[in-house]
Amino acid sequence: MNIKTICIFTQSPLVRAPRVVKEANVYAEAGYIVTVFGLWYDKDLLAKDRGLLHHAVVYKAGIDLMDWSSLRVKRIRAQRTLQRNLVKWLGWESIGALGYDFGSYLERLKAEQADLYIGHEEMSMALAEQLIKRGQTVAFDFEDWHSRDLLPKDRVYRPLKLLARLEKYVLQNAFYTYTTSKAMAKAMALNYKTKLPKVIYNSFSRLERDNMQKSHQDRSDLNTPSIYWFSQMISEGRGLELLIEALEHTTTPLQLHLRGNLTATYADFLKSNLPDHVQLYIHEVVPYRELLSRIAEHDLGIAFELSYPENKNLTISNKIFHYLQSGIAILATNTAGQQEIAELAPTAICIVKNEPKAIAMQIDKILSNAEQLTNMKRASWEAGANKFAFENESEKLKSYLNHLLN
Repeated sequence: MNIKTICIFTQSPLVRAPRVVKEANVYAEAGYIVTVFGLWYDKDLLAKDRGLLHHAVVYKAGIDLMDWSSLRVKRIRAQRTLQRNLVKWLGWESIGALGYDFGSYLERLKAEQADLYIGHEEMSMALAEQLIKRGQTVAFDFEDWHSRDLLPKDRVYRPLKLLARLEKYVLQNAFYTYTTSKAMAKAMALNYKTKLPKVIYNSFSRLERDNMQKSHQDRSDLNTPSIYWFSQMISEGRGLELLIEALEHTTTPLQLHLRGNLTATYADFLKSNLPDHVQLYIHEVVPYRELLSRIAEHDLGIAFELSYPENKNLTISNKIFHYLQSGIAILATNTAGQQEIAELAPTAICIVKNEPKAIAMQIDKILSNAEQLTNMKRASWEAGANKFAFENESEKLKSYLNHLLN
């Protein structure tokens, strides 16, 4: 098979789809003609999206919601809302509940006549199904196990039976599939009785370290050990409650640095529940290019994920890969996905059960033992530079195309 043109499609702006960006850039750098379809709805985001892509990648609107005042966009948005509510109130499942403007998106993809199509995210499974039925060569990236994702209160709007049917169809009929962890690949293959998806980790390029700053902007006191956690939002349901409860049982004086947008109610929760020997610091979200430098200032990175829903248990928190890239020690809960990474970098990552006193014991042990902390940081830095560098994952992506050519 002669692969020259590749079409990658998603339902997100690219600033929220890092796997799409990495994949597109890998193939463009390898000399393929690459087109990416995404969601357009904001001119500032669109400019950022284009700035992420290799200069040779063509970026098109799969879903165009740029003109919010137009009747067309209002109709598209209303249809999505209606379809989601029909799932919730009547149990009527449809592709329209998965995303915007399915029919128009499909026509845009068909017009590309690409040698290879690669789908990402939920509605893309339905698009992939139609492309496969039309004889196109299609691959698919299961970034999540969509039918096994989200908490019960959020699942009421989701067409779960449709998602499961699409997952099974794509796993069985796509030319190849891949996902984010070996744990996820095994679980999906076993559930749907299909071939095993390949695995591409959500890691980062070792070259990004070249831009790391040596300054300290988060910390002024470098003697008191520092714990670090980050996300877009600092709020409930993100694993922080477990950490806060554990800190009540620690004895080591320490700094707790949280980066993200803090909600008012959660600010009150933090102030009320942190013990006196823990100094709290809240930092605003920083541009991606600064994130590694800010993480590297700290000693111990926290990756506390829940074991439910099933998708959460099987995926691997991006925090893990950021911490490895920055070279700090890692404390992570024992989800299947995070255990997978810990087995490959056992010195860098300490796995703990979701038990506050046991977590507190490990925090005190790590932060009070300078030699252990140094060894964990060194192992983290080496793993981020070698075993978990995205350069390794990019070679896997290229090997999949080589398989198509043979």
